[in-house]
Amino acid sequence: MGDCEEGIFFLSIVLACLVSSGSFAPIVFAQSGPKTPTMQIHIYLHPDIENAALETGTIDMNDWPLMKDWIDKWALMPSDISLREYVENSIIQIDMNNQMWPTGSSTSKFYDPADNQSVKSAEFRKAIAHLIGREAIIRDVLKGYGFRADLPLTPWQSAYADMYNYTVSDLIYNYNKTKAQEILDAAGFTFNAATKIRRDPIKGGDLQPIIFYIRQDDSNRRRAGELLCSELLSIGIPVNAPNPEHLNPWPWIWPPTYWNLYTGGWNLGPIPDNYYDLYSSSMYNPVRPWWSPNLVGFCNHEFDEWASKVKYPTTLDEAREAAIQCGRIFLKYCPVVPGWSPKAVKAYRTGWTGIVNNAGYGIDNPYTFLNMSKTGDIVINWGFKSDIEQLNVIGTAWTWDRKVLGLIYESLLGDNPFTLGVTEFLIAGGYSIGSWNSKYDTEATVVTFKIRDDVRWHGDNASLTIEDVAFSFDYTYECAVEGEAYVAWNYPLIIGMNRTNIVNSTAIEIYYNYRSAWAVYWAGQLPIIRKSIWENVTSGIPAKIYDPMNTDANGNNVTDLLEDGTGPWTFAAYSLGNYVTLKAYDQYYLTQSFIEEQLRTTFHYDSGDVNEDGIVNILDSSVMARALGTDAYSYPHGNGWNQYNPACDLNKDGKVNLPDLVRVSCNYGRTQG
Repeated sequence: MGDCEEGIFFLSIVLACLVSSGSFAPIVFAQSGPKTPTMQIHIYLHPDIENAALETGTIDMNDWPLMKDWIDKWALMPSDISLREYVENSIIQIDMNNQMWPTGSSTSKFYDPADNQSVKSAEFRKAIAHLIGREAIIRDVLKGYGFRADLPLTPWQSAYADMYNYTVSDLIYNYNKTKAQEILDAAGFTFNAATKIRRDPIKGGDLQPIIFYIRQDDSNRRRAGELLCSELLSIGIPVNAPNPEHLNPWPWIWPPTYWNLYTGGWNLGPIPDNYYDLYSSSMYNPVRPWWSPNLVGFCNHEFDEWASKVKYPTTLDEAREAAIQCGRIFLKYCPVVPGWSPKAVKAYRTGWTGIVNNAGYGIDNPYTFLNMSKTGDIVINWGFKSDIEQLNVIGTAWTWDRKVLGLIYESLLGDNPFTLGVTEFLIAGGYSIGSWNSKYDTEATVVTFKIRDDVRWHGDNASLTIEDVAFSFDYTYECAVEGEAYVAWNYPLIIGMNRTNIVNSTAIEIYYNYRSAWAVYWAGQLPIIRKSIWENVTSGIPAKIYDPMNTDANGNNVTDLLEDGTGPWTFAAYSLGNYVTLKAYDQYYLTQSFIEEQLRTTFHYDSGDVNEDGIVNILDSSVMARALGTDAYSYPHGNGWNQYNPACDLNKDGKVNLPDLVRVSCNYGRTQG
């Protein structure tokens, strides 16, 4: 599911890598115990300050997409700054409170055609949707660096939409001030010429100002919010815009109960289950709405039915059909207004090699930090947009917390950096998928994972056990379901779990209540935590507010975060507003040769780099042309004409044919970096 991305400051992380033979080498986390470098996070207060630090060489890489002015400037400085473009796997949108009048109904939790507020608030939201000029924002604010979004789907998920039929069904909201006013008039929000304010058809009199929180720390969102605010005022909708620089140091305390609009945003995963995770009524907590993934409070029985089918599809075709129906209903009731997915650019100091431009996320990712190198340099300075808030892997909802935690903790499986597929092994050495007869589904999914025997915990280098893995699933489930709902922000990964079963010391089964094509993704992405620490932290709200940076829950006189996690970086220290310090873990089980081979083969098969030279070009097309039309059974093997070349069989089906050629053609010009 998506990570909430609210915050204020700018950080700089100093990543340090290992020294080999007197010069800087790629990070090698072998068990030979080399010198352990540090990672330090420094805080900046403005994006321009962060970028200036990159320009002067104070930091080596930024984490925040660049504004157009910086892109234009640095495009002329390739010897100093290298730019990498990608389509961000995120959505920027206008969130609307579906539980507070006039953007929502305060008299019915679920949309009810017999509830006057339900009907009129839906029309009010549609009018707002017609006041947002996406094309103008992309052209004038983003300077072309964005893709229009009409649904809570990124360009990576476009196969799960049916834009043609949505358009011919008049479900797409284009900028049209006249239509917005017609919708408001028809719904009873008529214009009072004397006060220049529209009337409230439910409470009578003039509308009270709607509360619109406009993020100030993201200049694109700020400008988009300001433009919408002007449009609202121009047609007689009064606005109270507090315009906070930062809403609250604890993300689950915000938003307050009383709000109408917010310039929101989500980082999304590669699959469309965000329809369920963000907008199913089961993901809305009316007691603490600000804890809910569905913080806008969209509750609609018709939508819920299809969202469940997106969450638990038996096949990808079923998932697509359900997602298309979710999109139709989503547009019909307009719970939020998606704006755009950024076409983003991030930058790093020229001279670093081994940069991996992770699909959907850009260059600052664990693959980059495991693979990059620069002659004569042993320290990487990484610029962060915002300060961390709590390094609590169970409770945090903050994107920048996740960036740091993602270097400390690991999951069973990793993502494919070039396709976003979950195919790379981390803690798991393998997996298989089966079925079982649950009380909900006669063919419910069960996933069996085999665990590596060389994974070790930070601090004392103790071996990760199968009990740790089982505990991670069970404890997260308890926090998410049996504690207080939405304590765990990994709740969407665990919601459908039935139980775990330890098969033996190296194998575990994860049982789900229903069939789902996404079960491996969910189970494989869950962060694994250390049982000996977290079993001392009571589940529920205590887990949400637990501070592992300053707590010794297991009473061994070691701060918990110093000995938790199995990833390539270990926690060392944190100073609010100044820095975070991490250290490379010299007992990490993945070696540089393993990482290089993994990246090379992954790029080869997924992008069509036939000759494995790191770029898809005419050489790959030429080799593919010689093997096209051959198969492994009736043709001689080799790399000549009319010979079956295994390197050209990119989908490994024993044939070199059109699907293989398409991978080369569609990725022509792409590089591994």
